[in-house]
Amino acid sequence: MSRKVTRSPRKRSKNGEEPSTGELITSELAVKDPAINESAANKSAAAPDKGQPQKKTGGRRGKSVKEPPRDVAAQEAVQNVPQGVAQEISPRRYIEEIVLEDPVFGVPSLIQSSLGNMGNFELVTPLANPGLAYLWRNNDNAELPWYGPRIFGVEVGRFGAASLIQSCFGECGNLELVATDLGGHRIMHFWRGAGPEFEWHGPNFISEESYVPVFSGNPSLVQSTYGSTRNFDLIIPLAQGGMTHYWRDNGDPALPWYGPFDLGHTTVYNAVSMIQSNFGDKGNLELVARAGDDLAFFWRDSGPEYTWNGPTIIATGVSGCPSMIQSSYGQRGTFEVVTPTASGGLAHYWRDNDDPALSWYGPYLFGSMLGWVEAVTLIQSNFGPGNLEVVARVDGQLAHFWRDTGPDFKWNGPFFINF
Repeated sequence: MSRKVTRSPRKRSKNGEEPSTGELITSELAVKDPAINESAANKSAAAPDKGQPQKKTGGRRGKSVKEPPRDVAAQEAVQNVPQGVAQEISPRRYIEEIVLEDPVFGVPSLIQSSLGNMGNFELVTPLANPGLAYLWRNNDNAELPWYGPRIFGVEVGRFGAASLIQSCFGECGNLELVATDLGGHRIMHFWRGAGPEFEWHGPNFISEESYVPVFSGNPSLVQSTYGSTRNFDLIIPLAQGGMTHYWRDNGDPALPWYGPFDLGHTTVYNAVSMIQSNFGDKGNLELVARAGDDLAFFWRDSGPEYTWNGPTIIATGVSGCPSMIQSSYGQRGTFEVVTPTASGGLAHYWRDNDDPALSWYGPYLFGSMLGWVEAVTLIQSNFGPGNLEVVARVDGQLAHFWRDTGPDFKWNGPFFINF
């Protein structure tokens, strides 16, 4: 019997929204006026996938570091809150500004959480100096103000990339983060409870210590439907070529991580973005990965073979770090991908999952005024019937775009978050 993976119902905090810890740092337009709509090249060739499963190449093997149980008293919170500088914005301006001690760096990660009535935006980004910065946007406030930053992980040094989710742990859903250090030597895990302390805990190291680079790109984390308590699944590119998979057994009180399980490819990939889709019995893992200027698609069946299939090249002329989601558009839910382009700006692609051919469409270009973009993070929010929201990193700054749900499907922005 097939099982469709859907978004779990939102949990509400008893207090409604997160306390205003940190300093108010910016305000976004309450009424979003269209600013940019650059679309081009209506349709790409169909991208065949979901073919016959390949021969199984190996099973789960190995085990790395066991993560300690979640006892707040037993964990040390790493937190430093620098003084930000607030800047108010006219409702007619298209710029959000945040002034921090450190500019941003690496690959940021954005989600919409269940905190607050509307669901806050939660954002974590590496900094040019040591540490990670956490920001959140109050979506219950008509002015859409951002709060923060909270700096954590300073003792690790500099970070290269982050991947953020909201898990089913905790009363209202903890924030869970995996990050790589600068240079790709180790992967580590942080988590933050949903109150009342709102403290970040970690790092808990997932991979073994290495004095040479092991990873060539960013990690991508999901909480899947596998296991009794929904395991964490993590994918990351390898410096030696290919990608590797780790998973955490959330049904074990010790929360052990297992892996690495290499995908067996020799191509060196520089960036990856993974989701769990509603294909397959339990929900296949699906990902896009960039090698050079090619964007490749892979998928893994949901058992019993757990075979990775691919690559299928779905785009060329791309750069930086892409981001993929499965949206609510269409009957099945389309795949949506936003990626930086080698010529500058951003490109949007989508796959029609209601079409038996599973055709990919795009590129639809926007944000060309940004020039070269290093990384993007994409979500579908609950604004409108489900707007697409993008945060892009360019020249040490973050720029926010959003796209309406039709009939024009216009990309609006950029709304800069300047450091």
